[in-house]
Amino acid sequence: MLQLNDISKLRSDVIGFFRFKKFDDSRYLITNDVWMYSFLEKEDFLHFIAGKIDALSSQKKHELAGKKFILDDSYANDMAHMYETKNTFLKQGPALHIMVLTLRCNHACKYCHASIVWEKITGKDMTVEIAQNVVDTIFYSSSNEINIEFQWGEPLLNYEVLKFIVAYARKRAKYLWKHVNFLLITNLSLMDEEKMNYLIDNNVQLSTSLDWDEEVHNSNRTYAKWNSFEKVVYWIDRINTEYKKRGIKNTIGALTTVTKKWLWRWKELVDLYLSLGMKGVFIRPLNPYGFARHNLDELWYTPQEFNEFYDNIIRYITEINKKWTKFREYFTTIYLQKILNNQDPNFVDERSPCWATIGQVAYNYTWKIYTCDEWRMFSEMWDENFQVTTATDNPEENYKNMIDSDVTKSMMQASLLDAMPWYNESVYKPYIWICPVNNYKKTGNIFPNYKHDDRIVISTHVLDYIFSKIEDPEYFSMFQWWVGGNDFNISCDL
Repeated sequence: MLQLNDISKLRSDVIGFFRFKKFDDSRYLITNDVWMYSFLEKEDFLHFIAGKIDALSSQKKHELAGKKFILDDSYANDMAHMYETKNTFLKQGPALHIMVLTLRCNHACKYCHASIVWEKITGKDMTVEIAQNVVDTIFYSSSNEINIEFQWGEPLLNYEVLKFIVAYARKRAKYLWKHVNFLLITNLSLMDEEKMNYLIDNNVQLSTSLDWDEEVHNSNRTYAKWNSFEKVVYWIDRINTEYKKRGIKNTIGALTTVTKKWLWRWKELVDLYLSLGMKGVFIRPLNPYGFARHNLDELWYTPQEFNEFYDNIIRYITEINKKWTKFREYFTTIYLQKILNNQDPNFVDERSPCWATIGQVAYNYTWKIYTCDEWRMFSEMWDENFQVTTATDNPEENYKNMIDSDVTKSMMQASLLDAMPWYNESVYKPYIWICPVNNYKKTGNIFPNYKHDDRIVISTHVLDYIFSKIEDPEYFSMFQWWVGGNDFNISCDL
C-alpha cells in the first residue's frame, strides 16, 4: 500500500491519468484507458507520481511519454484519437447477428446452456418467412461488416433454411454494398460431403466443440446414435484436409468447455488438439445456464481450481512452444491482442460496455429478438425480461425498436466498467469486462458485485500471468507469435 503522504504528492498537472498496483516486491504496474502499460521500480514510481520526470532515465521517460503517461502539448488530441480507435466498435452498429435456426438438437450435453429440445420435437424451427424478415432487419444495421452466426440447437437440423439465409443475405449485402460473413457452430454429427462442400464453397466458417479424449467427450456430450467423439474428430480432420487441398489458409474452430471432473487431464487435452493439427486450444469457463444449472454439483469448480488448471495447461503449452511447435491458448491470446497489438480482437465476450444489442443481437426461431444469445437462453427458462422487441413485418421498425429499447440501455449501463466501483479502479480495467447475464443468474441483479465475481478472479489470474512473463524475452517472443500471423482466427462468439 502507498502511504497517504506519497499519494498526496501526485502531480496531475505533469502526469496523465493512470491506474496502478504493486505487482511484486520491487515493481509497480501502471495502465491507462488506451491499453498502454509500463512497469516502474518503486523509486521510479514515487518520482513519477510526484511529477519528477527528470529523475527517471531517458529511456523510461521516452517510454512513458510515448504511452501517454506524461502530459505534453499533444496529450489531449493523442488520447482522444487512441480512445476512439480502441472503442471503434461503439459507432459501428450491430455487427454480430446470432440466428437460432432451431432449438432441436441430437445431443444431450451435460453443460449445455442453450436450453435445447429433443430433435423430434416439432414447431421449434425458424421458418423461411421469419428468416427473410430477420435478414432484412439485420441489414438495417449501420455496420458495413455483417457477421451472421448460426447457433443452437444443432443448426444442420434446419439445413434448407440455413442455405436460404446464405443465398438471401449475399444478395442483400451485394445490393447494399456491405460485406457479410457466416459462422456455423455445429456438433458435426450431421455433416456429410455435400454439406461440407456447400459450406466451404460459400465461405461459411465452421466451429465445433471438442472436449478432451473419447471418454471425456462422450461423457460430456452424449449422442445416442453414434460415438460423438469419433464423428467430431473425423470431420475436423476431413474439413481441415479439404481446406489444405483447396489452398485455404484456415482450420475449423474448436472449443473446449472445462468441467470439474476432468481438470487433472490438462496434458491429454493439449495433446489431442496437437494431434489434430490445431493451432491452439480455447479453455472456456463453464456458464451456469440451461442444462448446466441442473448439473452444477458435478460440473462446477471454484475460480481457484480453474486457475490451477490454467497454470498447468499454460506451462505445458510453453514447453511445447520452446520445442518450436507453434501452439497457443486463445483465452490468453484475446488479452494479448489488446496488450501487445493495441487492437481489439473482435471477441464480444471481452468488451466494456458489452456488445449486447449495440454490437450483438440474437434472433430466436420465433419473432422474438434479444440483446444477446445469453439473454435468449433465459427466455427458454421462462424469463422474458431481456427481450428487446418482437419483430414485425417492418424491418426498419424492428431495428429502431432494438436500438431504442430500455433493455438495451440498461445493458449498456450494467456493463460499463467506468461506472463500476472496484472494476474502474482495477489496474486491469482496460482489458476486462463484466457480463450482466452472469451477474443476473448468480445474484438476481444485472449490476455486479466485485467481491463475489468469479470471472474477475479468473481474468485477474490470467492477466497476472501475462504481465509476470511479458518482459521476459523468451515469453515475449512466444506471445508475439500468439497474436501475430494470418492463422490467428478467433470467432466472434465461439
